[in-house]
Amino acid sequence: MSNLIEQQLEQLKAQVLPHMPGYGGIETPIPELFLYRTDVTTEVTPVVYEPSLCLMLQGEKEVYLNNERIVYDPLSYLLVPVTVPVSGKVTKASIDKPYLAIRMTIDLKELADLVIDLGGRVERSRAQVKAMSVGRVDESLLSAFSRLMQLLDKPADIPVLYPLLKREILYRLLLGDSGSQLRDFMLLDSQGHRISKVIEILRKKYNEPLRIKDLADEVHLSESALFQAFKAVTAMSPLQYQKKLRLNEARRIMLYEGVEAATASYKVGYESPSQFSREYSRLFGAPPKADIERVRLQGG
Repeated sequence: MSNLIEQQLEQLKAQVLPHMPGYGGIETPIPELFLYRTDVTTEVTPVVYEPSLCLMLQGEKEVYLNNERIVYDPLSYLLVPVTVPVSGKVTKASIDKPYLAIRMTIDLKELADLVIDLGGRVERSRAQVKAMSVGRVDESLLSAFSRLMQLLDKPADIPVLYPLLKREILYRLLLGDSGSQLRDFMLLDSQGHRISKVIEILRKKYNEPLRIKDLADEVHLSESALFQAFKAVTAMSPLQYQKKLRLNEARRIMLYEGVEAATASYKVGYESPSQFSREYSRLFGAPPKADIERVRLQGG
């Protein structure tokens, strides 16, 4: 780690801390920017990640893409180019050195436009593309995030300067460690793009019966080729992916809309509440009612 990067990291932490006096995550005046802090380690929690860039400033986190374990720590970032259900836990945090992270959601259309503008400057990926990858930050990316944090103290500048900084951050990502992976998800004839299209269909129709043949026809693949490609990118089958989407959405509507477990199960596409309860318990570690009560006691 260079002295300059160390200084930039300390500056960025100093910019974040005044906005995060307590535990949890907050939305900022910048619509696509979120800040996170915890003073304690956490248990494994299933969540759904939207396309985003997560920058670690302090602490350490483990994220599980099905059975694949990904660890990222200070001066690394987690890049998520597609919506994906995962589980994660903070593994390093204390009162003296709290876990600190920044997350910026990624607009895939803006990213695709930038890939076109850059042309051949971003190489095509030679490795298997993944739904999540870890890269190392550099001075340019840290500088862009520092200027982004400055906007929180000057909200009147956000409408004009945030779009420019967001484009710069995407530009830095495309030219960085994970640029070729990002590019592959944007190219029409690539495996990454085909799987991202399937994921978008599953997101929109998560509560409908899953027909692999229909998905395969949409992306011009055989059923076996789609299954293999989907599992290579997401580490799970399309059915496992849909099931995790359903269960996470059921948890959300029970927690925030106050519906009963049976109603939630029908809303997300289950025909059997007992099957729903079994699969819910397997993912979240407790039956629906007990899990929701536990989450509410912990502050949501």
